[in-house]
Amino acid sequence: MKKTAKYAAVVAASILVPAVASYAGTWVPDWGLDTSASYDDNFFMDDTEQDTWRYSIKPELSLRYLTPAVESSLNASLAARRYSEFEEFDTTDPSIQWDNSISGQRSVWTLNFGYQENSQRDFAELDTGQFNSNTVVETLNVEPGLSYQLSEKDTVALSLSYIERNYDQPDFADNENRSATLAWQHQINQRWSTDISGTASQYEAMRPGINLTETDYENLTAGVVYQATESLVINFSVGYFNSDQHRVQLLGPIITDEENSGTLANLGISSDEQINDWSISFSRGLYPSSQGEVEERDSVNLSYERQLSERSSAGLRAEWADTESDINPRENTSLSPYYHYRLTPKLKLETSYHFRNFDRATGDVESNRIKAGLRYSF
Repeated sequence: MKKTAKYAAVVAASILVPAVASYAGTWVPDWGLDTSASYDDNFFMDDTEQDTWRYSIKPELSLRYLTPAVESSLNASLAARRYSEFEEFDTTDPSIQWDNSISGQRSVWTLNFGYQENSQRDFAELDTGQFNSNTVVETLNVEPGLSYQLSEKDTVALSLSYIERNYDQPDFADNENRSATLAWQHQINQRWSTDISGTASQYEAMRPGINLTETDYENLTAGVVYQATESLVINFSVGYFNSDQHRVQLLGPIITDEENSGTLANLGISSDEQINDWSISFSRGLYPSSQGEVEERDSVNLSYERQLSERSSAGLRAEWADTESDINPRENTSLSPYYHYRLTPKLKLETSYHFRNFDRATGDVESNRIKAGLRYSF
């Protein structure tokens, strides 16, 4: 799979670099530095609670290029994390994301490319529930796309996606997910629009010497978007999916084939005002996991932020998710209030509290985390 990742990266760069380079211009840089310290009273989300301090420093670089026809942005960072009690979980994670678009009279071409390294335990709540693993995952994504305006009210779009994940230890399955989406949007009037989309995906996951999983899944969705006011937007969609999984247990060998189908849904409401910004969403969707499954998940997300003054703001983020899985069904809830204060035009103080509840087959556990940090923009 790593050879595929390198090949995809080379192809993406060979297409993109000449296209962007043909438009002479200047990249505008933006620098930032995030530092923070946090305390977690249940680092492994286990019945036997073990606490630790985490210290983090994260330099960031952003480059942006903009002309009437071309928009390109490059974001890179390097996050170093150190733990007071568990040095084996120390990480230094690079991340780079390059997003690009070229606009014509009716068409918009896009090509996005990204690479990042992360600790797998950062995704444990929604992915596996394994908080005691220090595995590092490398993720590569290449996403080309094209949208074309058929008429004043109709637009069609084709987007492709390739995502590859590779793990430095064999406790997870290296995987690839390829998908193609065709969508049509119709603008009914200034307030209402409709969209229909269909996606075909192929997911492959392999743990060497243990198992191989191949899943083909398709979904079709239809929805509406309603601009209720200048700041309030409501979107709603429903859909249907069908999946066909082929799994080989290499130690047997044991071969299983399974078909599955079901419904998809999403309801989102968001408001962007001068003082108050908030959003809430309800969704049922499909998510490929690091264990070789394409899982079904119901989730609710809520965010709220209020501008208290020119310098300060406070908010709340909340999430609930229930994941259906043959290997590891789980339910998680998180609640995180926060407060930000701008000390100077370039220096911001960020504080937060994060409560987590995780319910799985082995039991129900909780954790509390407090965090304080400084963000400096050069």
